[in-house]
Amino acid sequence: MRSSIPKVVGILMIIFASLGLLFGLLGLAGNSASTEGLKDVPEFKTYLTMNMVYGLVGLAISVIHLLAGVSAVRYKANAPGLAKLYGVTNIVVSVGWGVVVFAWLKPALEKAAGGIGAAALGVGVIFGIILAVAWPVIVLALMSRPAAKAACTN
Repeated sequence: MRSSIPKVVGILMIIFASLGLLFGLLGLAGNSASTEGLKDVPEFKTYLTMNMVYGLVGLAISVIHLLAGVSAVRYKANAPGLAKLYGVTNIVVSVGWGVVVFAWLKPALEKAAGGIGAAALGVGVIFGIILAVAWPVIVLALMSRPAAKAACTN
């Protein structure tokens, strides 16, 4: 009897990847946040450009996520590998983005706007990284199990 891990994880991956694609496209379409006070900060303009690049990278990761989910639901042999590729890539990009924000943007905002906005940004980034890394860690843990690997054969 085949393990149901790939099918369950695959269904969840399809759902989360679809949401990631939808919100990623909406994020690239326009920023609804009010940034009037920060438009004069040159670092913030650079941040907006970097954020757009990060959004495009996020869309690519969401496509890998979706392909891995479809492969897992179909019990394809490449499903564990695609799931690992998604998990590792998402974790590296999320942590890397957090480092960029903490090392570069947060100090620039502290100089320009004061400590309160930068402190809120720091808390938000930490919370965002935790959320962004939680699901890939679960995917890596479940799809690396021997039962999941054994179930994914052609």
